[in-house]
Amino acid sequence: MSLPPHRRRQNLSPHFDQRVIDLATSQHFELVSGEVYQVAQALILCGLPYQPTSKSKITRQAILANGNRVSVTFSTALEGSMPFGSDRSLLHFLLDKAVKMKSRFVNWETATEFLLAMRMAQGGKNRRDLRERFIRLRGLTIGVERRTAVASEAEIMPVIRRSRLPTSLERRAERYGQHRLQLDEEAYGIEIDEVFFEELIRHHVPIPEELIQATRRQSQLQDHVLFLCWRCYAAQNESLIPWEYLRQQLWQDDTNEWRIRERFARAIRVLRAIWPQLRAEATTKGLCVAPPDRSVYLTPGAAIRRRLS
Repeated sequence: MSLPPHRRRQNLSPHFDQRVIDLATSQHFELVSGEVYQVAQALILCGLPYQPTSKSKITRQAILANGNRVSVTFSTALEGSMPFGSDRSLLHFLLDKAVKMKSRFVNWETATEFLLAMRMAQGGKNRRDLRERFIRLRGLTIGVERRTAVASEAEIMPVIRRSRLPTSLERRAERYGQHRLQLDEEAYGIEIDEVFFEELIRHHVPIPEELIQATRRQSQLQDHVLFLCWRCYAAQNESLIPWEYLRQQLWQDDTNEWRIRERFARAIRVLRAIWPQLRAEATTKGLCVAPPDRSVYLTPGAAIRRRLS
């Protein structure tokens, strides 16, 4: 299989896509400044909902580059709705912070750095939205089953083992120092589950922080871009992923393969502007992926490639 340059023009959002493309034209490979998010592989393989849903359990199926199968089941263990949409960006941020700090505890003061990291205003509305995202995320449970030709293994993990959030996020509460408490039994924050944290350490994917920032408001595009990053890193040779497989992994109750193809074509265009060596094509039969041209990876380093394969 030979992957030609992607030439077909798609029906895109020019203004939004240009924001992402500007990262390439202004910084090119300086885009990858060494700052990456350590994203859980399970969250790249199988996406959370894009819109609010009344469902309390969602199962996705995925096939890895080596042919092994993975099932990921998202469920909510507390009263409230399933995380959706831009909640995934906050989750990526929290997990990355835990890995970088080498601590499963992420305090509230650190968590509010999310607003700065995503270049969001520090006002009350965004803080209230942040708290609502926390509330949805703290009940999230992930079940991961990996199947090979000889065995299967399964783990059921709450993402957040414990959490303690302030009742009020108004600025007058901050003036009293609630968000500045140190780590103790009265601290505000969350504690990542130990088993999930170990899973994250074993199976994580380094993603340039700029991609998370630029796609924060486009959850579907973010899923597709992150999937392309991981799948092309992991590729040992050229392969074809049927659209039906990708529908089971990432799509939300939509069997229209044309729309799936168009969405991935858009993600390829955006990512290729930042990473010209990307080898991927949305064909009529499925997504063609291959190792990048001249082995130039978006996040350089052979050690990364070995870990992802």
